[in-house]
Amino acid sequence: MDRNEAVFYEQYEAHMKAQEAQRAAAASAAAASAGSPMFTFSELGMDDSGEFNNFTDPPASG
Repeated sequence: MDRNEAVFYEQYEAHMKAQEAQRAAAASAAAASAGSPMFTFSELGMDDSGEFNNFTDPPASG
């Protein structure tokens, strides 16, 4: 193996280790935030008035 090939494999190994570390960090961050699929309207750039009309449990009209 010549010097260029050795340098290539050394850099490739460092690159692959960095990618694996990045994947592991992303997976742990995703697992930490995976508690609930809930979101707010403000996260979507919409007006979050707080007066959400819950259609699945409408108030009793009387």
